Amino acid sequence: MNMTNTSQNEFNATSGFDQFINEEVSILAELNEKRVLEIMTYSKSFLDKVFPLESGSHRDVSSYVIYYTHLLAFFPDGSKSGLSHPKQFVALSGHKSEPTSIVLKNDGFHVELIFNKNGTRGIKDIAGIDDIQVETNKLNFGGENAANDETTEQKTRHWFSMIRNDDEMVYDAKGKQLCRCVDVPKAFTDKNGEDYPLS
Repeated sequence: MNMTNTSQNEFNATSGFDQFINEEVSILAELNEKRVLEIMTYSKSFLDKVFPLESGSHRDVSSYVIYYTHLLAFFPDGSKSGLSHPKQFVALSGHKSEPTSIVLKNDGFHVELIFNKNGTRGIKDIAGIDDIQVETNKLNFGGENAANDETTEQKTRHWFSMIRNDDEMVYDAKGKQLCRCVDVPKAFTDKNGEDYPLS
């Protein structure tokens, strides 16, 4: 028995398997990136419906800036637009020229756009949006009830992430996938410089 040939064959088999795994990981990474881009596109369509700009789409915005008490969306060509309904912008965190998040409000519920150009998702987004979180009174989604149908007298504020990873999902007793909300108090500064706590 030739030990050199046996070792060489084992090396080739291992090397081939490693190459196969690397190719599979690369394919999965491409699929995950495509999925994140699709979710981001859908989420920005949601913004266009609920918080429309005077002109253009949230999909094409390269940055958001607060000018005095107004939210301005800037596009790559240098043009800008405000919200069609300026009062929907209510608060921010960070600096007005480079906010770390902005808070919009519609029908009594808040939506937070979180920016992080170095974040997992923000690094791939033109505006650096890393997450979009929607306020809700419901802790889990995926059941038969609507999002804000709790019957308890005291409402609890939860935040549902529109752009989340699979490992952030939970399952009910029947194995049905649910979207878990985060339950954390948040504090912002309103457009006039006053505290804007959401807890």
